[in-house]
Amino acid sequence: MRLSSENNIKFSVFIIGFTTMITQIILLRLFLSIFNGNELIIGIVLSNWMILTALGAYLGRRTKNIENKPLFVFIAHLLMGILPLLTVFFVFYLRYALFPTGVIFNLGQILFGTLLLMLPFCLLSGILFTYFSTQISVLGYTNQINNIYSFEAIGSITGGIIFNFLLIFLFNSIFSLKLLMIINFGTALYLSYKIQGNSTTRIVGIATILLAGAVMMIDINSITLNLIYNNQKIIDQKDSAYGEIVVTEIAGQYSFFENGTLLYSNDNTVEFEEDIHFAMLQHPNPENILLISGGIEGTSREILKYNIKSLDYFEINTTLFSLTSKYGSSQNLDNKKIQIIKQDPRRFLNDYNKVYDVVIINLPDPINTNINRYYTLEFFEELKHKLSPSGIVSLSLSSSAGLLSDEGKQLHNTLYSTLNLIFDNVIIIPGMRNHFLASDGLVSAEIGGLSRMKGVINKYINPNYLDDNFINEKRLQIEETITDDITINYDFMPVSFILHKNEWFNKSRFNTILVALILLVIIILIIPRLHIVNLGLFTTGFTATSLELILLIAFQVIYGYIYFVIGILITVFMIGLAIGSLYLHKKFNDNLRTYSLLQYAIGIFAILMPLVLTTIKVSHPGNLITQSVFVIFILLTGMLTGTQFAIGTKLRIETISNTASSAYSSDLLGSALGALIAAVILVPIFGIIKVCLILGSINFLTGLWILIKSSRLSVD
Repeated sequence: MRLSSENNIKFSVFIIGFTTMITQIILLRLFLSIFNGNELIIGIVLSNWMILTALGAYLGRRTKNIENKPLFVFIAHLLMGILPLLTVFFVFYLRYALFPTGVIFNLGQILFGTLLLMLPFCLLSGILFTYFSTQISVLGYTNQINNIYSFEAIGSITGGIIFNFLLIFLFNSIFSLKLLMIINFGTALYLSYKIQGNSTTRIVGIATILLAGAVMMIDINSITLNLIYNNQKIIDQKDSAYGEIVVTEIAGQYSFFENGTLLYSNDNTVEFEEDIHFAMLQHPNPENILLISGGIEGTSREILKYNIKSLDYFEINTTLFSLTSKYGSSQNLDNKKIQIIKQDPRRFLNDYNKVYDVVIINLPDPINTNINRYYTLEFFEELKHKLSPSGIVSLSLSSSAGLLSDEGKQLHNTLYSTLNLIFDNVIIIPGMRNHFLASDGLVSAEIGGLSRMKGVINKYINPNYLDDNFINEKRLQIEETITDDITINYDFMPVSFILHKNEWFNKSRFNTILVALILLVIIILIIPRLHIVNLGLFTTGFTATSLELILLIAFQVIYGYIYFVIGILITVFMIGLAIGSLYLHKKFNDNLRTYSLLQYAIGIFAILMPLVLTTIKVSHPGNLITQSVFVIFILLTGMLTGTQFAIGTKLRIETISNTASSAYSSDLLGSALGALIAAVILVPIFGIIKVCLILGSINFLTGLWILIKSSRLSVD
């Protein structure tokens, strides 16, 4: 028995694409949140997603032997509805019920954990692609794989648009997944009725509705939050452009978490004083102060101890600001000397002509490219133009009670070298964190003496509490780790972020070189076995996902809020994919020569991308132009990929199920390896610009090989 009509199949595929896109966005945001916003997570999750879907597409060829096809589709949609909810629940359960709060996962746990968690859903979606490609082609007596590819893309686009512009603002992720469940359950009932329409269907329908109602009644969000913040009272929870913000309370003390990481609590006096007074004491008469982040709690109070004229306080995360204002001790911010600027300082300061005496960058270590953008040569150059002649810049890195790791030493060396290129004097003052002070004027580690001279009253930063000899001894120990090797941290070559990544790898006992060799062997084993058409799909998938990841990282470098827009950019990619697979491929001849020329076009596109990105980063053309460039690049990447896939599926003469599974698997396998290799190896080692050149070269070689083969080989 077959599904009753082509329209039923297209409708089913549309819903699957709709469900898959929303589930992918929610899981990406969730994993970014759980694993501290590290962009490598994007590559790992996308890679595992595509590997599992490719495996599902390969296994899907076995579905041609299924006898009761309506029942299979009915059960498939029930599973498509319930699996995303179960996946999210088990993500939270495994993360917080089995591991202590605050534990840092190693790379192996993330790789295999995300693989295991996403396995059921991704396998099913891959199986269904091959299944429906076979069914619709049998009905139409012709190869209609591209139609399934296109309708799935249209469903994905619709899901992406509805989630990014509606659901994300109205509901939390759990409730959005519940809506997906209702949609899939409804689809299962609708198709079952259209195909069979008997009493059995009505009985099953009633049972399905009851199950859906029961799931809707369960407050999964509260259950998961209580798992995460055990023994703490959940006061508030909001999604921001930078991640999930949660406010908890214990015994009257409020704590603020971003992406599961504690940002600060009500009482952090030692850190507040160090963050402010190490820098403020250096300047003879600090009047105009710039504070980047963290001013909503104790730091603003400490700055107001000085006779300042103005404090420009940039709070990047406006959601965090509103929550901390609501639950924190923010009364100091009512002072008329304080101007609160809820914008990205990197972009705002370019058009702001004010000059500052002290700039305090109160941010965590550069564990991702969002934070790293405040530790780069380009940003320090921008700050230099905003400083008075004896102005001070202060920022800090985590310290260690023992010796710094090799990566920690390199990180200190990189930040010191980068600052030293811009400023005449740079010193490191040890404390709860190691504070870097940079200036063209004099800077001193005699904090106790400076405190006595200034007469500022502090609880900890005062001559009675501090021993300047001890501070200098510790300072010299740290500065002895600074070598003559000059390593500079750039926006598009984020060395500091890379060093954090390497330290994470080492703690995970993860050998990058060994993994690179293993992946190289896998690629060498795979490529000779691929038909020449599938080789093109493999290379295009590899390139497209790598470029997509590069664009996401570049957006993070320039704007810093990839958590918020990742779903929008992925949706734009799917729009391009649909345009290419539905319409653009019709403009070309279906032959290997055209196929090879498309490969060259993808290579040229990859090489041009970094030139344009570098130009817009340097020239600052404005948000509208810059964001339009990202949208156009993502769109073009999808269009080229969709066109290549559509032509590729027409160049093979096999059974429909074999063509669908091999083409889709090749595309997804290339995409998976591209996401993993680009995120874990290529971008960290070579930087964004060189990786684009490498991708261009790979496509040129593939295009040349296809062109050579096309002159000697007919398609099987």
